[in-house]
Amino acid sequence: MFKLPNLPSARAESNELADFAELLAWKKNSTSAREIIAYLGRLDDNDHNIGCDDNDDENADELDEVMNEIERRQDACREGYPFELGLDGTVLRHKDDQNNHRSDVYRYLLLSTRLNMKTQRIHVEIDGTLLLEEISASILKNYLGANRAKSLVFGTAAIGSFEDKVNHLCRELGEGGRYENIDEGATQAKDDKLDAVAWVPFTDEKPGQLVVFGQCKTGSNWEGLMTQLQPDAFLARWTSQKRYLLNPTRAFCISEAINRAQWNSSLLYAGLMFDRCRLVDYCDELDEELLNRIRLWNSAASAKVSIG
Repeated sequence: MFKLPNLPSARAESNELADFAELLAWKKNSTSAREIIAYLGRLDDNDHNIGCDDNDDENADELDEVMNEIERRQDACREGYPFELGLDGTVLRHKDDQNNHRSDVYRYLLLSTRLNMKTQRIHVEIDGTLLLEEISASILKNYLGANRAKSLVFGTAAIGSFEDKVNHLCRELGEGGRYENIDEGATQAKDDKLDAVAWVPFTDEKPGQLVVFGQCKTGSNWEGLMTQLQPDAFLARWTSQKRYLLNPTRAFCISEAINRAQWNSSLLYAGLMFDRCRLVDYCDELDEELLNRIRLWNSAASAKVSIG
């Protein structure tokens, strides 16, 4: 998985190459299929191609996959996709739609996938990893139905001690009782992999409601982390009642656009998956103050991006 300013490897998958094409188009306003090949140094490299189709055929097939992936993103994100393909399907242009908050979210997710978010996450004193927790809380609420659903940020972006956050969660949902550590001794946990919570309350305020526990990951190294958040274990470990009457649904929110070839198997482990396109699809309503911080982070982070 490539990280800026490096280029994708010769064995990069179509979703990585689509990200690379989008970043090129963003930096240069547009890019072409041939320009992508040239950046990757594939025009005259035939060393690995003995006994196979020539490079022109191989490059054409690979670029077809990349452009198909871009078309899929365009369809999935609708007006939130900040790029457009030319009529011939070989030129990708960046749309400077400054008043489109969905596009702002897409750009943030693209950058937070391909930047090194350990060393490049903070720009203009805004931590880009924490933005995803806030975005995900809002989007989970939208997904459940913004008119009735509620949500909160539980992870590092939330203020207070871990005990305070558990007690606040119990009060808000009316379930779980209160904070209680199953182990003796001081608590070392910060969020125990729980980053965002959304639920649909009933007017009767009785327990037994639809609850979603979400974990969030920027970057591209998330595949080994999909099972870290276990809602039943979280409740048993940290609440006095040890459980909810209905087990929470587990959600996994990531900045990357998943390789379609791995979609089904990823869901088996991740639960309810929100990748980049699904997050953009459901960012109907976002707080204006959050949007402002996303735009500030995007502007500062993108200004420092160099490719190759």
